[in-house]
Amino acid sequence: MKRTSVVQALHAETLIISSVLQIGDSERISARTRALAVQRQYELFFGPEGEQIFPIFTKPIPRWTSPPPVAARQTLHESPVISVQSVRVLAISSSAIVHIGSTSTAEAEARIKHIRQLAGPAPSAPTRGRDS
Repeated sequence: MKRTSVVQALHAETLIISSVLQIGDSERISARTRALAVQRQYELFFGPEGEQIFPIFTKPIPRWTSPPPVAARQTLHESPVISVQSVRVLAISSSAIVHIGSTSTAEAEARIKHIRQLAGPAPSAPTRGRDS
């Protein structure tokens, strides 16, 4: 049974990087993010960068292999309306989902590679004794 979603007020500050905000029914929601974040202590570049393929972006994600237990389920909705008075979302990011309604399938995947390149400690000057 499909139901109608009614939202009186929704305030969302920030939705970024493949995030989904959905009011109403859907058959499938799919949110995917692939991000490469490089932080350097000094701005130093060596030509084309970021073109490497990191395994995190290509490795398959393990999936559930055995079937879920078989269970009979019967749902009776007393009202054909999903009624929401107020929703406040400060922020969602990187394939997050906020959904008011019904869906058959929701999938979210975020693959993020963080690289931090910091300068090593400065070489220390040799210490001299008093007699040198």
